[in-house]
Amino acid sequence: MEQGKEKGKSFIIQRGGDNKVYKSREEIRDFVQTIIGNSVNLSTLIGSGASLPAIPLMESTFKEYRKNIKKEKPDLSKILEDRLNKICQKHTSYELDKFKNIEFLLSWLQYRIDGDADTCNEDQQLFIDLKNTFINSVSNAKGNEESSNKVRENYLHVIQGLGKSRQILARQQKTVFDIVNLFTTNYDLFHEGALEKSRYTYTDGFSNGIHNKFSNREFHRRPIDLEDRFKDKLQPVNPFFRLLKLHGSINWIKRENEVMRTTNIPCPAKESTDEVLISPTSSKFALTQNEPYSDLFREFVNIMAVPNSALFTSAFSFNDSHIANLVESALDRTDFTLYAFIENPEFAEKNSNFTNFIQSISNSPNAFLIYPNCEKDYEKKKASADWMNPPLKFEDFAYFMQPDVISEDEGIIDKNNSKEDKNE
Repeated sequence: MEQGKEKGKSFIIQRGGDNKVYKSREEIRDFVQTIIGNSVNLSTLIGSGASLPAIPLMESTFKEYRKNIKKEKPDLSKILEDRLNKICQKHTSYELDKFKNIEFLLSWLQYRIDGDADTCNEDQQLFIDLKNTFINSVSNAKGNEESSNKVRENYLHVIQGLGKSRQILARQQKTVFDIVNLFTTNYDLFHEGALEKSRYTYTDGFSNGIHNKFSNREFHRRPIDLEDRFKDKLQPVNPFFRLLKLHGSINWIKRENEVMRTTNIPCPAKESTDEVLISPTSSKFALTQNEPYSDLFREFVNIMAVPNSALFTSAFSFNDSHIANLVESALDRTDFTLYAFIENPEFAEKNSNFTNFIQSISNSPNAFLIYPNCEKDYEKKKASADWMNPPLKFEDFAYFMQPDVISEDEGIIDKNNSKEDKNE
């Protein structure tokens, strides 16, 4: 069937090469609900696009930073351009004027700092200034309540959809599948907010106490449900979430060689952020970093190896080749399935990490690629240089994942009466 032939089918599911099925928004939701209702080990991988528009994409923040620093900090601008020039000379796939791989830049700078390069003081200065810029981008989200509220709602729908699916399995006495793994490269706190509002039990790798210290052993502990303590057999809390923030978090700090979680979100304009642990990590440096990053990536590898697993990805571009390579390796197994909610590959930037990854996995029978059917926009694309390939929005992903009834602090909301569904 030629693309775009089915009227009203706004999404495509592609599997095993060019095998495409055209679906409506509601049909995609039914497809997703069937999957998460099955007895599988569930994991999600959520990228930075999920927090739009409350928090801008890192590449957008970097583009603005690079422009402003020329006027505001010319000396630092010279250091930045020198480092970018060095990277582009060694890695010819990058163009100096269009450089946007911030993950590689920060990892490269950190590698030079740790290696005590001759220019490590300049590298440290640039690294801290960049980090403060990204911390500001998260901190400033609090000032945009309308955007933040919508983002919070989307995360809430995803978390509660996953949680309720595990509770249904528990009622069917399939408690072996009651854990959900939440992987994210984001360092904002939207995941934590949705988990706590839903009153779900979770671990983020930190102990609970006066000093919340990181230990990967926390991911292997399970709390016991003592609500009915006279049962013949005690049961673990269900559902139970493991939150693994692969690039760190705005509320993580390193102090006296210990990684700790704090309740204070730093403000670069008022205080030092040297201790804050946010570290976008490129493939070359991911496993060479110290705690907690090396531990988090090892957990990612181990969880991907668990039999009968399903990984849902959304708002994640697969530009981090380290993560992409691990997912591709997992697809070699017949008991691992990927459900990737992505932009339309046909119109994506050629020779990017994203298109290379999609091409490498597109023939796998275990890889389901779900993306917008934007053939109707092709003439518009040819006619306008401003046309952009529409991504599959995290708002859509949240709609696909949410349960029929969403629990709120004040009452119950029926999804069929939600504003977005009335506009269907």
